[in-house]
Amino acid sequence: MAVGGRAGDEVGRVRGSAGFTIWLLACFVLSTGILIAPKVARSEARPVSRGLVRCETRHSSFHELARSDGSINFYHGLGWLAGGGALSLAAEPSRRWTRENGFDTGIQPGLRLDSVDARRDAALASDVFVALSAGLLPAAAVASEFVRTHDCVETWDMFGDAFESVALAVFVSESIKVASGRERPYGRRCNGSPPPDARCDDDDRNLSFVSGHATLAAAGAGISCRFALERRAFGPSATARSAPCALGVAGALAAGTLRIASDNHWASDVLVGFGVGAFVGYFDTWGPLEWLRLEKRDASGKLEASGRVLPFAAEGRVGAQWTMIY
Repeated sequence: MAVGGRAGDEVGRVRGSAGFTIWLLACFVLSTGILIAPKVARSEARPVSRGLVRCETRHSSFHELARSDGSINFYHGLGWLAGGGALSLAAEPSRRWTRENGFDTGIQPGLRLDSVDARRDAALASDVFVALSAGLLPAAAVASEFVRTHDCVETWDMFGDAFESVALAVFVSESIKVASGRERPYGRRCNGSPPPDARCDDDDRNLSFVSGHATLAAAGAGISCRFALERRAFGPSATARSAPCALGVAGALAAGTLRIASDNHWASDVLVGFGVGAFVGYFDTWGPLEWLRLEKRDASGKLEASGRVLPFAAEGRVGAQWTMIY
């Protein structure tokens, strides 16, 4: 009877975790739909230009559009992604952070799920929340801007900003992971009989700090907040300006909490990831990080050339390089 009772409790915990996750996802998606749908329905009719896409643009040629801020940010985003990928593939993460602290060891047992299946569900749910926060919400802001204004240049600029910010968040998080070499929480269980979901022989075991999921989700929240609050991508009303920000923050918090529950990260990994992602996502979309770039414009304001510091990785060396677009 005792065995059966424990088995029933285990099944109940798994089902409860899955049900709670599904409920969170449903609320998140429903709230996003409620936010976006009225804007699409109330969009004003605009003059239709040639072709299937309605554009109102000051740029007269594709060549000029290709040299716009949106294109430059997109090129730089590709560079940050390439740098992050090179770090992830070329680096050999070894354990360098060996000390534990009471903050992490005190929080972890309370949030870690006991069931293997529940931890796997939590890890999967965190992936979904990252996709929603760092993908769906920024994409919705870009789409809403186009539906409202049909300004292709501004829409492309917003897309370039979002893409570059997410790519920069990836690069920063990968750099910190490789430099810190912190073991994931499940690593403590690898000396003995590790649980089936512990990847003890994986290089990823020593890439705990910072949480990439928390960093990306918070970056998406920062992007959404910037687009909604400053660019008013969803409209000028208080709800249209605050709701995307609230949804992004809620998604980021859910993603980070689930990373702790799935035994993949310590609480400090998630908290620092929140800070890094929010900073990059919000500030890279409007200028404070522009010290990484130098522009040259003519008397009319037309962009003639742009240069930026970008990551560099080759033959085991990691550094930075200066690139020019003209």
